[in-house]
Amino acid sequence: MLDKTFFVSQEIHEKEVELADGSKHILYFKEIPAVEYQKFRIAQQSADDNVQAGALAKLVAASLCEPGGEPAITYEEALLLKAEPMNALFAAIMEVNKSQGNE
Repeated sequence: MLDKTFFVSQEIHEKEVELADGSKHILYFKEIPAVEYQKFRIAQQSADDNVQAGALAKLVAASLCEPGGEPAITYEEALLLKAEPMNALFAAIMEVNKSQGNE
């Protein structure tokens, strides 16, 4: 049997996300399975601009959650995020998932 550290945990990770304007926000994130991250990387390389552009929004929608684990944002809402907050969320997601060897 594989050790439980091989699998994403059900733990909700609280992270402080700071935006360029200096505002700080406490947000919550789920770990994402390696297969979700791989889908993100594949989508980023798509020849379809819409698929490429939506890749990050899908990742944010999959990870950003409420303290109880419910989704905090839909994919459609994530598509409307400004670039700077989207990048800050992405950085937090990568930090939460650092043990997965993401680049």
